[in-house]
Formats: sequence, C-alpha cells, structure tokens
Amino acid sequence: MSVQGAAEIPNPPAARLAAIVVSYRTGEALFDCLASLTANESVCEIILVDNGNPPEHLARAEEMLAACADTRIISGHGNVGFAKGCNFGARAAKAEHLLFLNPDAALQPGALTTLSAAEPGRAHPLILGGRVLGPDGVEQRGARRGEFTMWSSFVALFGLHRLSGGRGGLRNVNQTGEPLPEGPVAVGAVSGAFMMMSRADFDALSGFDEGYFIHVEDVDICRRAREAGGEVIFVPDAEVRHIGATSGVSSMTVAWHKGKSFARYFRKFARSPVERACAFALSPAIIAAALAHGAARRLFRR
Repeated sequence: MSVQGAAEIPNPPAARLAAIVVSYRTGEALFDCLASLTANESVCEIILVDNGNPPEHLARAEEMLAACADTRIISGHGNVGFAKGCNFGARAAKAEHLLFLNPDAALQPGALTTLSAAEPGRAHPLILGGRVLGPDGVEQRGARRGEFTMWSSFVALFGLHRLSGGRGGLRNVNQTGEPLPEGPVAVGAVSGAFMMMSRADFDALSGFDEGYFIHVEDVDICRRAREAGGEVIFVPDAEVRHIGATSGVSSMTVAWHKGKSFARYFRKFARSPVERACAFALSPAIIAAALAHGAARRLFRR
C-alpha cells in the first residue's frame, strides 16, 4: 500500500476494477465500506481519497488496507469536494473499470457481479448504478431518477406528482416510489453513491465536473453520457447499504452546497435564451428552497 499526495498521482497500466472512495470525516461507517471492498474478489484496487479525516481514522484505514495487494491512500490535498476527489482517485487507478462508492456505503453480496452483467450490448458512454438501501433495508431516494429540469425539480420539491398519481408532466423525477423493475432499465440518472463505468468512458466524459463541490455531479455526468449517445442503466439487484449524513458537516452546510449545485446545473444545461434567463433569475430561489428543505428535515428529525 502507498500513501501519496494528490499532485503525485501516477498514470499506471491497466488492471480489472478499481474502487474509489472519497472520504471526509466519515466516522465508523468508513471501515464497514472498506471491509466490504476488501472482501470482494471483483475489486483488484482500492483507492481511498482522504479529503480530511482524523489522524486516528486514517491510521486505522491504512492498517485495514495494508493486507490488500493494490491499495493506496491519496491525502494532503484538503477537502476539495466529492467531484474533484473522485477525479483524483480515477487518475490514480490502474483498472479498466472504475467503481465510485460512498464512504458510508457497503457492498452487498453479488452486487458487482450483477452490475457488471448488465454491461454487454449497451451504448457507450455507459454508466451503471444499483439500488441504494438504508440501514433499515428500505430503498433510498436518488438511485433511479428521471431527467432533471427546472420543471421536474419543481414538481418533486413541492410534491405536485401526488396530484396526478405521477403521470405525464407531473411525474416525480425521483422514481423510488415506483414499482421496482424486474431487470436493468434505462434511467435519467443513478446515484454517485454507487456508480460504475469503464475508464475509457470516464475519460471520454472528462470525468466529473469539478465545478460542483458536493451533490448533482452524478446527475451532471449521467446527463452528459446520455447526450453523448450513451446509456445510464439502473440495476435493481445490485445493492449497497448506505447510512447517509455521516460526515462531520452541518445539514445546513450540505443544503447550501446542494442548492448551489442545482442552480449551477440548470445554468449549465440551459439551451435557449429564455431557459438561460430563467436559470440565472431563479438561482437565488433554488438555493433558498434547498436551505428551507434542509431546515425542515432538520426540524422533523428532532
């Protein structure tokens, strides 16, 4: 195992599948994540991108990974955000395929085999994602989503899909409440908490957009893959257990970044002068809505 700075990342030869984990003050959940990777025969590399963890947790991670044949920890660059951290990890990887896994998510048995089985015959650039379950086994939002537009996001934010039973223009962009498909199915976006693609496709898309600090970078790369003629596939039988909200950051800080990211996304993908004007004019409202939503969730959790 090696520990290196972000500026020292090599460009090594290819192998099989590299798991990339970006961690910032994740806590105990990180070790469950790493344990699920070290136990998986499909994973030939593990790359932990340390955006900022306590020294004792970093030392424990080093100890866990020391017995693995090909692992490394990239550290010393500070908290550069999720997208940039993923790109650091991808550049360090040797593998032909890249798995991006949240540091508070643990692979379930057979998850990677099932995910890989959905790859043949698909259009590229191809992004594969699986089902994200909470600690209680209930499916979490975000792993299967439709197309994000300002309208679809407005519908989801204010629950307007309930008025039409989720049909037509009032369909919920988050498809978690819909019946689980029997097999792999094309979707608008999968979750960056559990996402796999080939290195060639990742490079063709120029990786994650580092203009997002946290949130929405997964929606962005999925949209770019589809616009490039590729596919985004949700594989229901490939599962991870995800705790969520483990980093030592306040929920309002996360909500602030989420609002900024959505505002940026709508500005970036606005196609007409009217869309661009609306995206710029509504950016403050989008951020305010994200903060209000975060405050409401914080209040009801008490």
